[in-house]
Amino acid sequence: MVEEKSQLEVVNDKLKDFPYKLDVIDTKDLEFLDKNARYMTNEMFRNLVDNIKKDGQLSSVPLCWKHGDKYRVLSGNHRCQAAIEAGITEVLVLYTDKELSKQEQIAIEISHNAIDGKDDMTILKELWDEIDDVGLKYYAGLDDKTLEEMEKAAISALAEVKLDYRTLTFMFLPNELDKLDKAFEHAIEHGGIQDTVYINRLEDFKRLLDAQSKTQAAYDIKNSATSLMMILDIFRSHEEDLYNGYADEEGELKHKGSVPVSSVLGKDYIPAETAVLLKKAVDRMCDKGEIDGKQKTDFLKVMAERYLSGESNGS
Repeated sequence: MVEEKSQLEVVNDKLKDFPYKLDVIDTKDLEFLDKNARYMTNEMFRNLVDNIKKDGQLSSVPLCWKHGDKYRVLSGNHRCQAAIEAGITEVLVLYTDKELSKQEQIAIEISHNAIDGKDDMTILKELWDEIDDVGLKYYAGLDDKTLEEMEKAAISALAEVKLDYRTLTFMFLPNELDKLDKAFEHAIEHGGIQDTVYINRLEDFKRLLDAQSKTQAAYDIKNSATSLMMILDIFRSHEEDLYNGYADEEGELKHKGSVPVSSVLGKDYIPAETAVLLKKAVDRMCDKGEIDGKQKTDFLKVMAERYLSGESNGS
């Protein structure tokens, strides 16, 4: 310990112009915050404990405030707690002995918690795939949620680069805003909106402007927001054209995903009396075991096949 302290003294002499010092302290002298906004799942904490056991020590330095003989952890609470659980009795810390008020301590805690970069899931997956050893994969400490997000990452995802962003701003009158809300609600109902940001090419942006320009000219309107509403109205009146997205002219499927019923019926809603008859027929078919009660949409397929079969037989 004497040699280690002398080495620290040499280092601290070089850090004399810095506001922090280094020290190796007993973990019994650590104090932890009463409240910590940063949380860690039990799975992640157990991984952290196991990793510290494997390393034999912390691989990053916590930040502490020294007051008297105690060191209050301002950054690295989970690491220090995991070190104690891993059986570590001494840790290297970066500390300040400058007098800090309670508010200053909280501000430092929040600022360090806020400094947290985001992973590029595509690059993270590439790095993950380079690890063959199962033990090292466990050591990497990725939780199930991160692994799931990583697997969903598109192969051709766009990495974080410096892009020239262009912002398009629309202003709406109250009634126009209501129509826009309804259009978004319709898109959400059909799975068209997710918590994802998509970046389009400048050529696609120009196509939107061209569509707006033509709409404004055709309807003799000047307001860009109004023209956007008109474009949405035109789309709603041509939803049956969406059929071409999943089937060709011969009816051969292009994919087997779910599609909006409006692409077939041209409407999202049906008359109540029709809905009542439809429900009775669906329930009866379920009771007879002709369709699965959990797949009631199969009713439409069965009835369509029966109708087309009867038509081909001349019925």
